[in-house]
Amino acid sequence: MTLSDMARATGLPKPTVRRVLHTLTDVGYVETDGRVFRLTPKVMTLAMAYLGSDMVSTVLQPACERVMAMTGESCFAGILDGDDMMMIAHANRRFPLGLVPSIGLRMPALFTAAGRVMLGMLPDDELDRRLKKARLQGNTRFTVTDKAALRAAILKGRKDGFCMTKQEADLGYCAIAVPLRRFDGTAVGAFSIPARAERCAAEPDLMVSLLAILREEVDKLAEQLI
Repeated sequence: MTLSDMARATGLPKPTVRRVLHTLTDVGYVETDGRVFRLTPKVMTLAMAYLGSDMVSTVLQPACERVMAMTGESCFAGILDGDDMMMIAHANRRFPLGLVPSIGLRMPALFTAAGRVMLGMLPDDELDRRLKKARLQGNTRFTVTDKAALRAAILKGRKDGFCMTKQEADLGYCAIAVPLRRFDGTAVGAFSIPARAERCAAEPDLMVSLLAILREEVDKLAEQLI
């Protein structure tokens, strides 16, 4: 991006953006040819400490891989970051070992099962504040964009202890998610399985089975998350 591109994207004055870019270039996170600025591989060091922490590398990632092995579907752990759901651990059927490209992926929390689970953990006034300011543009033709319907779905998920979506975040996938809690009951994120829509259609009881597996796994994880 150019300096002007970044000023428009951030809403900051050009002199402010220029000073920030100068600092980022000096410390090696950004490089430039004099006109266009690009991130350097060094930015990955910012995530390494978090992704290498015990919670992610030794607890959540192995749990995702166990669930994938049991279900034949991908599995991920996500946290709420602003208005987005962000994946911090993910076992993907296409990438059976190690870090997968979707680590760090952000999606609108309102449109994902994991995001709705985490929004349901918020106090009602905070949930209502987020819904009021949300600008809803559906990812697919199945995405629920009515705020009253979304609020009802989130509150139902809070009561039931899980949320489910059907091709709302991504065509071809249905998803189910449950809260991820520490040993003291504090909510820290969500654990989710995005299952292929054709399999869901062929196996009417699939989501019930996946829910049981997720609940059993998060009960085990609660003993390890401190």
